[in-house]
Amino acid sequence: MQLSVSLRVGRGRAWALLAGTAFILVGATTGAAPATAASPGSGVPYGVTRGQLTAAGAVNLRSLAAQQGGAMVPSPTTAGRYRAVDNQAVTYQPGRRSAALSATANFPVSSLQVPGESGFIGLTGPQQAAVNGDLDLEPPDQGLCAGQGLVGEFINNAFDVYTPSGVAEEAPVPSFAIFNQPADSFFSDPRCYYDAPTQRWILIEFVITVNSVLQVIPPATQFIAVSNTFDPLGTYNIYSFDTTDASTPNCPCFGDFDQLGVDDNGIYISTNEFGDASGYNGVIIYALSKQLLETEKQTGISPTLFEYRLPSDFFGAPYHIAPAQTPPGAKFAPNTEYFVESNSNAASDDHLAVYAMIDTSLLATPAPPPLLSTEIVSEAYAFPPDATQMKGPHPLGAAGQDPEGELQADFNAIQEVTYTGGQLLAELDTNTAAGRDGTAWFVLSASHTTKKLSASLVRQGYVTVAGENLIYPDIAVDSAGGGYIGFTLSGAGYFPSAAYVAFDSAVGAFGSIHVAMAGTAPEDSFTCYAAFVGPSYGGCRWGDYSMGVAMNGRVYLATEVVPPTSRDYLTNWGTYVWSAKPMAPPPAS
Repeated sequence: MQLSVSLRVGRGRAWALLAGTAFILVGATTGAAPATAASPGSGVPYGVTRGQLTAAGAVNLRSLAAQQGGAMVPSPTTAGRYRAVDNQAVTYQPGRRSAALSATANFPVSSLQVPGESGFIGLTGPQQAAVNGDLDLEPPDQGLCAGQGLVGEFINNAFDVYTPSGVAEEAPVPSFAIFNQPADSFFSDPRCYYDAPTQRWILIEFVITVNSVLQVIPPATQFIAVSNTFDPLGTYNIYSFDTTDASTPNCPCFGDFDQLGVDDNGIYISTNEFGDASGYNGVIIYALSKQLLETEKQTGISPTLFEYRLPSDFFGAPYHIAPAQTPPGAKFAPNTEYFVESNSNAASDDHLAVYAMIDTSLLATPAPPPLLSTEIVSEAYAFPPDATQMKGPHPLGAAGQDPEGELQADFNAIQEVTYTGGQLLAELDTNTAAGRDGTAWFVLSASHTTKKLSASLVRQGYVTVAGENLIYPDIAVDSAGGGYIGFTLSGAGYFPSAAYVAFDSAVGAFGSIHVAMAGTAPEDSFTCYAAFVGPSYGGCRWGDYSMGVAMNGRVYLATEVVPPTSRDYLTNWGTYVWSAKPMAPPPAS
């Protein structure tokens, strides 16, 4: 007997229930204390509570990898168990603004690669399933980090470390083992970061369990793993905090789509708090001292977990407030962590919100840093349509089932933000004037006093391809602001492929779009079929996000792709990781 249910969370998460087994998710909410702070008088109102950070043991990833045995071998071609994660947006919340689209700047697709580009196939659906008891899952939310001459890839739900040429250092390690949890725990939204100044690796992911009527079964938990040394496969200390937030309306809750930001002083996890099928409580940003967290085992001093609650914003309900990261070699924003938000609750808009948590050195004290915010006008962006893909074989549907055939695109939310050279770089997936998926990118400038944040657009633009789709974009640059926008290219002429375009903060996107690895078949996994995930499945799941980082003069990018490797019965996806030196921008005209 198979029961399939979906829960609307915008383009957030929903679960499928199979054979009476609840699927689980990861998130971050709050273990709340009374509010202790409020907005300093301008911008978005917020309150601050203090949560409880709990030590959850320690693990050695190299030892865990050795226990995987034959995990590098694809799982058997039998149906087994599976879980679906459905991001389909059922309705739009009416935004207070809408905007006319003008994204028409078509870029050519080149048959040539950037000089010196190299790459490798990363983790695949069969490998993910093999280390999780043959449990298939999609999409492989992308976590990419790099440091010490090694590349780490963290997806739903496995982590592995590679040399730049693609040689795996060890077998993949499942998420449940990384965070020292039971094997039946189901994690989501992995993030990975190498902190160059302290030479520490940070992994985060959240977990949740629901019952047969999609109520959260406490506790919902956010996990943080911090390495003891510069070795990405060495020993990690594990920490957690409860995100159930049981005393808040619509709860017990969980914090969906945890996003990771880091500055010189702190670690920041931004989440969207969801409860029951109709409950949404806005954004909660968790902030804690980086130095105290990384030295907690040596000093015995645990950092204070500050929980910033934002129930409303300039657009109505805050959603996806993305924190900034800084590439190695670049200076962090002085004593400040920045965040950028688009209005992804509306079908279209032409405004962005910018946030600044100032005096972040206060994270090492009992006093919470202030949070400032402001709003600016931008180019128009809109909720993207599903992406088409080139026709090809669908062996999973050979028994007469029809696949949806289209890839669920991202939603029009800022996903990743980079701070370098005094500027903020951000991107999102947008509909275009031609009704296809494209990328909108932004270069922002921000400054603040103790009471007021000011922000402005330095430059902005679009990247589109005539007749094709670009989905799940990510800007990745080095300390000088040079790099690439990576994304999936898919359409009538392309199976889902890994592609990129040159980018420089001084000029924006330029040149041609290059295909790092051409996909070899259509997406043909279980979420493409109503027979597996129910009548409201909404199309093939893809994404949820791409990722990119800089290391040793090269920019590394990673996204989902359909590689020429063995599939298992239910999935044929994989990831591709590639790198190149930044291209010199064209001279100013």
